[in-house]
Amino acid sequence: MLRKKILPNLIVILIVSTILAFLPSTTQAQEPLGNNKKGHTSEIKKTVVSSNKRSNDLWARIRNGFSLASMRSQEVSHNENRFARHQKYIDQIVERSRRYLFHIVEEVERRGMPMEVALIPIIESAFDPLAYSSKQASGLWQIIPSTGKAFGLEQNWWHDERRDVVAATRAALDYLQRLYKIFGDWKLTLAAYNCGEGMLKRYIDGNYKEKEPINFRDLQLPTETKNHVAKIFAIKNIIANPENFGIKLKPLPNRPYFEQVEINQQIDVKLAAELADVTENEFTALNPAYHRPVIKIDDSPRKLLLPVNKAKTFVDNLENYDKSLVSWRIYRVKEAETMEGLSNRYTIDVAELAEINGIAENGIVRKGQILLVPRSKKRSGEKNYLAQNNERDKYNTLSPLN
Repeated sequence: MLRKKILPNLIVILIVSTILAFLPSTTQAQEPLGNNKKGHTSEIKKTVVSSNKRSNDLWARIRNGFSLASMRSQEVSHNENRFARHQKYIDQIVERSRRYLFHIVEEVERRGMPMEVALIPIIESAFDPLAYSSKQASGLWQIIPSTGKAFGLEQNWWHDERRDVVAATRAALDYLQRLYKIFGDWKLTLAAYNCGEGMLKRYIDGNYKEKEPINFRDLQLPTETKNHVAKIFAIKNIIANPENFGIKLKPLPNRPYFEQVEINQQIDVKLAAELADVTENEFTALNPAYHRPVIKIDDSPRKLLLPVNKAKTFVDNLENYDKSLVSWRIYRVKEAETMEGLSNRYTIDVAELAEINGIAENGIVRKGQILLVPRSKKRSGEKNYLAQNNERDKYNTLSPLN
């Protein structure tokens, strides 16, 4: 569950239409999503800003929040030098963090946690909200499925809250606080976040049996885990004194980047971006949890993140929008149908149809399987979903860090 924010007294809009049932019945092969009635509704959830506004510079606020004892080691020095050689890489990470870091800093500070914790996404994902590892870790905080489930993150075909900026931050900080309660040491907590609570306990038990010291430096942890913690302290040292490493940190404003807007009707991702007057890349960067071209609504509203100066634009445009919010429908596959046949019927490339539905281009579709298909033929010159995803891939590309 996302942490509730204080509701404004700005907008209260009556719901004038009932959301259509989403899943098709057994007697229907197709069912549209959404409706065509005017009166689409939404509500802005204002960000509550901490009183820590002594500086307009977010970096200064972060430095003021650093509280962990310094850590000097060969691994830390190696990673300091590695980061310091790549100004362009640092610039790209800072640019990505612009959307998310203020929110993370607010949450870390509100919980009274050391500000070093806010640097974890730099190491975990380089602030790529779509990052996905070989171990199935996902999102800014690289949360694995089991941890996500344990901390209440929704994960299904439509929506993965491990990639939700607000929900994943809440879950990651909850997890870190739980680990700290167990281990009582922040270096061990950071290590456990990487290698897992169970593995760290086994290393501690081993040292205990051998009557060896039980601290981060003396535990024979996996190289990856030692290096992970070293990277956090290396990037901390660079942020604390960038001039010592010949690095220039681009300024980040100490103010919210986004607002939360609550919606209660299904809507195309593309249309939501248009109504907010933002690019699809910007919309996806703020709302990476939605991995289909339509945002599905179940029993409770969904929350969208939008730039602060675009939230009201979206609310106003949505209220006045009198066309269908959804251009996709659910289709239940009949016997002996193929991807090629469906692509021909709905005038959509096989590759695009496969991408939208998360299946292989040459994959087999089975009777009763549910797919998303267009409600109507694509307009001439309309950009397809696959092309949009390829544009996101360009966003994800970082300069090499050797």
